[in-house]
Amino acid sequence: MKKNIFYIFTFVFIQLIFQNSAFGSELPPIQLKYASVAFTGDGAFLGYIGQERRVEVKSLNDISPYVKKCLLATEDRDFYNHNGVSITGLGRAVIKSLQGKTQGGSTLTMQLARNLFLSQERTLNRKFNEINLALELEKHFTKDQLMLLYLNTVYFGHGVYGIWAASRDYYGKLPSELTLAESALIVGLLQSPSHYDPTKNPEKALRRRNEVLHNLYETGNLSESDYNKQTKISINLKVREELSPYFEEYVRRFTENILKQNGKSLDNGTYKIFTTLDSKIQRAANQAVADQYKVFPTKLKRIQIGLISIDPVTGFIKAMIGGSPGSDPKGLNRSYQIYRQVGSAFKPLLYSYLLKSGYTLAAPLLDGPITVYPGTSNEWTPNNYDGTSSNTYVTMKYAIMKSLNLPAVNAIMNLTTPQEIADYAEMMGVRADIQPFPSIALGACESNPYRMASAFSVFASNGLQTKTEAVLKIEDQSGQTIYYAQSQPQVVLDAETCYLTNYALSAVVDSGTAAIVRKFYKGTAAGKTGTTQDNSDAWFIGYTPELTTAVWLGNDIPTKKLGNKNFNGGTIAAPIWGRMYSNIQKLKKGFLTKQFKPSEKIQMVELCNETGLSPEISEPCNIREIYPVNMDLYPFKMVPFK
Repeated sequence: MKKNIFYIFTFVFIQLIFQNSAFGSELPPIQLKYASVAFTGDGAFLGYIGQERRVEVKSLNDISPYVKKCLLATEDRDFYNHNGVSITGLGRAVIKSLQGKTQGGSTLTMQLARNLFLSQERTLNRKFNEINLALELEKHFTKDQLMLLYLNTVYFGHGVYGIWAASRDYYGKLPSELTLAESALIVGLLQSPSHYDPTKNPEKALRRRNEVLHNLYETGNLSESDYNKQTKISINLKVREELSPYFEEYVRRFTENILKQNGKSLDNGTYKIFTTLDSKIQRAANQAVADQYKVFPTKLKRIQIGLISIDPVTGFIKAMIGGSPGSDPKGLNRSYQIYRQVGSAFKPLLYSYLLKSGYTLAAPLLDGPITVYPGTSNEWTPNNYDGTSSNTYVTMKYAIMKSLNLPAVNAIMNLTTPQEIADYAEMMGVRADIQPFPSIALGACESNPYRMASAFSVFASNGLQTKTEAVLKIEDQSGQTIYYAQSQPQVVLDAETCYLTNYALSAVVDSGTAAIVRKFYKGTAAGKTGTTQDNSDAWFIGYTPELTTAVWLGNDIPTKKLGNKNFNGGTIAAPIWGRMYSNIQKLKKGFLTKQFKPSEKIQMVELCNETGLSPEISEPCNIREIYPVNMDLYPFKMVPFK
C-alpha cells in the first residue's frame, strides 16, 4: 500500500513540474562572478580581488579525485545514471513534504540549478522550478561539466565559494593537492557550512568528516582498514590568514586603474596579480603591532598607525599596515593617504644636505636661543623639545643623536637657506611644493609614511631613488601579461653623503632618541624619531641596507593629541620598528645581515669638535674625536657663525 502511494504521488508530482515551472524549457544564462587572485612576492597566496571569494577551476583534472568520490558518495550516488532527477529520492521528498516534514531528495544537478538560478526558500513551487532547470542543465552539459560547475559554485562557509577557494582557505593548497581526509571534511561542509565550521566547531566538523568517510566505505570506495585509519587523522587545518588587507585594497585600486587604462575591468575578467609583498616581513610587522598595542595604556589603544616597508634598492613594498588592529581596510589607509607634519624625522634631510655641502659631523652648532625674523609678523622663537638649551656649541653628530631643535634652526639660518633645504627635500621625495620656511628644519612640513620611507631609502641604498612598486605583474585569463613593473633606480645622492648620514643615524639607534630599539633588535640599524611640536604625531623611520620602514602613530583628527610628552616617536613608534625587525630575523634567516659600506673616499679622521676641522688647521682644538669624512671635500667648511 505504502509503495503504491509512493509511486502515485511521484507521478502526480512529476506532472505538476511541467505545469508550474516559471522558466518553461529555456535555460537562463549562467552568471557566476569569479575573483581575481593576488600572490605575494615570495609565492604565498595573498587574497581575492573581487566581490566574491570564488576562483574558477577549469578542469576536473585539477581537483583531487578524492573530492569527486566523497561528493558522489555523500550527495548523489546515482549521479551518473539519472537525467537530473532521482525518482526514488524525489518520491520520498514528496511524501515527507505532504506529511509536513522536510526531506532532501535533491540530486547534484538539482542543487546546482538552485544555486545558479533560484533562492533557498523551501516551497513546492521552487522545487518545481528546480527540477525543470535540472532537466535542462542535463541537456546542455555533460556529467563531468555539471560536476565541475557544481564544485565551482557551492558555498563552503567563511564567505568562500567553490572548491578552489575552499582548498586555499581551509588548507592552504590547490584542490588537486587535497588528501582524502581533507576532501571529506570539505565535502562535509556542504550540508551546513556554519554548523560544521571547523574553525568554530572542530568536534562537529570531525564527526561530519567521518560520516563522509563512512559513506565511502559504505559504497565500496574505501576499505575497512583505510576507513579506520582515515578517521584517526586530526583535522589539521591551515586556515588562510589575512596577511595585509590594507595592501590587498591598495593592490585592488592599483589594478583597477591599470585595467581601466587598457579598456578592461575587474568586473569583466579575472586576473592573476603578482605583488611585491613579502609574507614573512608582513607577518613580522603584524605581530610587532599587535604586541605593542597590548602594552599601550588604554588611551593609546585608540590611536591609528601607518606602517610601510620598502626594499631600498628596488622600491618594492614588502609590508603595509594602514590602521590600528580592527580598523576597516577599505577605509583610510594611513600608510599613504594621510599627510602629517613629520617633526624631527625631517632633520636628516637638513643635515645630509650640509654633509653633502662639505660640513662634517664634527661641525659645531649652537644649542642656544635664536629668534628668526625678529620684529616682523613672521617672528619665531623656537625651543628644544623639552624647553631647555645648553647655550653651548654641540657637534652635528650630537645634535642629530639627541634630536635637538635649536642647532637645527641655527644651521638652516646660518649654514644654508630654507629654500635650498626645501628643494633638496623635494628631490629626495618627501613631497612636492614644500614651503621654504625656517620651521621646516623642525619638520613643519607634511608627508606620509610612504614618502618618508622612500626618502630614507636613498640613504639606505647609497644614493639610489626608485619608484615605489606594489605590483610586479598582472596576467589575464590566457596568461598574457598586461602590466609589468619596469621602474629603474636613479642615482640622486652620492654614496659618501649617504654613508655619513647612516653613521649619524646609527648613533640615534645606538644611544640617541631611538635607543629603545636595542631592547628588541641588535643588528645593523639607522633611523630617526619624530614628534610634532603639538604632540599629535609620533614617527620613526628606520632602515638597514636591505629594508626601510616608516612608522607613524596618531589620530585621524590632526588636532587630537597623543596624550602627553611621554608618548613620542622614541617611546611608541620606535619600539614597533624594533619588534618588527627582531621578528624578521627569526622568520628570515640570513636577512638583515648587511652592513653600511663606506666608499674608498670615506676615511676615519681625527677632527676638532670646536671647529669641525682637522687639528692641523684648527684653532682651538681641545676636544678631538674620530669621525668618518669624505676626503674629496677636504679641508671641509668652517662654520660661519662660530
